[in-house]
Amino acid sequence: MAVKIIEVHLPEYHIKKKPNYLKLGKKVDAVLETNFPDGKYILRAIGSDDHPGISLNKLADIVVKTGTDKYNPNKKGVCHDEFSGYDYDIQAGTFEIKNSKLVIPDSYKYPTEFGDVIWHFYEHTPLDRGYAVRIDLLLIYNPQKLKKARKLHQKARSLRKGLNNYLYKFKDHENKKDAIIGIIILLR
Repeated sequence: MAVKIIEVHLPEYHIKKKPNYLKLGKKVDAVLETNFPDGKYILRAIGSDDHPGISLNKLADIVVKTGTDKYNPNKKGVCHDEFSGYDYDIQAGTFEIKNSKLVIPDSYKYPTEFGDVIWHFYEHTPLDRGYAVRIDLLLIYNPQKLKKARKLHQKARSLRKGLNNYLYKFKDHENKKDAIIGIIILLR
């Protein structure tokens, strides 16, 4: 199945100042609702600043060919030490579309899927990276092709409460590319 690639022009989205989470969120949420059928999905949000020297289109090509943005086996991911007790491939969240509308959990600070994602990357990434991150790619995965990460051994250090819910492992490690079903490129 071909990966659906969608470009969304978001020149108003930057991190020089606090983004308008609700306005931006509704714009990207509409793209999700229009382009993906009812169902559950796994969503990985990434910023191109974490991939210096690689254009958004090249990064999207890498994801289509490999199934992930993890093309450098020597590069440690964000929170690598904290997640090292788990057997995982990616950090991601989930979303659901029902009756052609996103199902927004009550726990979200903003009533929008993308708005909540960019809120986390603006407000929370300074805690583990020291700076906010602009999301440039949304990777949408088939949840049937991934599974929750497992602890490598019982004595492994536990993650901050709930973070293990965002760690996933590809079921078919040799065919990660079969898991990716969509990429949304958020143009600057």
